[in-house]
Amino acid sequence: MRTEPVATDAYMLATGIAGAARLALLDQVYAPDATRIMTRIGIPRGGRVADIGCGTGNTARWFAREVGPLGAVTAVDASADQLHVARSEAGGHDNIQFVNADAYDTGLPRDHFAIVHCRLLLCHLTRPLDALREMAAIARPGGIVICFDMDITGLSSFPATTCYARVQELIAASGRHRGADDMLGLKLPRLFLQAGLVEPETALIHPVYLRGERKRLWEYTFLEASPHFVRSGLTNEAEVRRLSTELAMVAADETITVAQGRMPVTWARKPR
Repeated sequence: MRTEPVATDAYMLATGIAGAARLALLDQVYAPDATRIMTRIGIPRGGRVADIGCGTGNTARWFAREVGPLGAVTAVDASADQLHVARSEAGGHDNIQFVNADAYDTGLPRDHFAIVHCRLLLCHLTRPLDALREMAAIARPGGIVICFDMDITGLSSFPATTCYARVQELIAASGRHRGADDMLGLKLPRLFLQAGLVEPETALIHPVYLRGERKRLWEYTFLEASPHFVRSGLTNEAEVRRLSTELAMVAADETITVAQGRMPVTWARKPR
């Protein structure tokens, strides 16, 4: 029996060490295009960057290299487990400060950062506009806010398979059940304007694979989140086992292409 929808910001995926491998794979899938886009936008050498919802720190470390030793990166996450991994992986990046805070109230100084960034954060939140307003508040006048987020309708296979159609359906249904939005990436330009940011620009990342571990990112993501889907009454353990078998068969079949969830990105400036 399906349970009643409940608005919650609770993260349905694994955190800390348990989720680190999936997040590393996610970085392999999306970071090459994301970093090219951000390089084109321009990350100032010696600048101050806030990375909100930093997770295990993959993007924070990239920012630390970009701003150099005279710059500073403040990496924020609500999960102490995520920050534990991020700190352990920071290596020689002495210019990263880690902060345990949520996206609605970071506690960071206002009008301070040249770049404020998040990736796949807002789609997990029930109040994404409030989080975006907080990001705008901590950006300095003339600073840039950059958000990469999700459009789950991009997750598909060719030829079409019932297992990927069902996985996309379940992920979208889970978002609605939690009061979140797995197509939020498409709405970012409008949200940016509502948050008081100006002249938004947008781009789209949509990786496609025939083979390898990267082809399996959303298979692994679905299986990691499947206990939540079962508890929510959206599916049952028998269907999860069946889907697991079918997804593995698709992964092994190099005649089937898997398009990952699309990742729209929007960036805009804070008015001076």
